[in-house]
Amino acid sequence: MEMIDLKKNMAQLLVEYPRLGEILSGHGIDCGSCIASQVDTLPDVVRMYKLDLETILAKLQSS
Repeated sequence: MEMIDLKKNMAQLLVEYPRLGEILSGHGIDCGSCIASQVDTLPDVVRMYKLDLETILAKLQSS
């Protein structure tokens, strides 16, 4: 898998990486239905929900 552009908003990332939505959903996060997905980035989301960015990226890479 190529490197994920962490500057893209969540709406863009969820289209490019549908598995990311599943991973976040497992943490109780539903970015797909949130209007903030148009502006929030993945680093923003993991910071808001106190998750580890590297762990989320590793899960995405392994899928």
